[in-house]
Amino acid sequence: EVAARSVLILKKQNGSYAVLCGRSDGAIHHIPLNVDLETNRVDQDNPFDVLESTDTALAPKHTGPVVSLASQNEGTTEGLFCSGGQDGTVRVWTSNDHDSGSRGTDVVNSEQQRPAAKCIYALTGYKLWLGSICTDGRRIVSDGGENSLIVRDFSKEKGNGKASL
Repeated sequence: EVAARSVLILKKQNGSYAVLCGRSDGAIHHIPLNVDLETNRVDQDNPFDVLESTDTALAPKHTGPVVSLASQNEGTTEGLFCSGGQDGTVRVWTSNDHDSGSRGTDVVNSEQQRPAAKCIYALTGYKLWLGSICTDGRRIVSDGGENSLIVRDFSKEKGNGKASL
């Protein structure tokens, strides 16, 4: 049975929001929230801005369960998020902030529509498994089965590192 393993509310650069759900089969689903941008409140009667038949899965999938999702959700990193899988990989994604003008079509993964998000980096480093990830928008910190932390630094200063616990 497929189960949710991680969730994240993502704020996009255009001010809209989406729920991301990482699953035990390695899939990540991107589901737009129906938020009034003036009041910043979710429509309680219809919280998800997507048709029931819409395929919300992002590609490529992790080859193991998605155990962690993280985002800074402010400034220039809005719309960027990270996923961590038990396959030992961390992926950095960028969401597409286009408005399609009709409900649900901004997540359709078809030839006519852009996907809801695109993987821009795939990072490896764990031989056993990955436990969790966090980000401040410039660095990604992850932990795993080797009792270590890996820091990926994307700031202008150099400093990728690994620390043992």
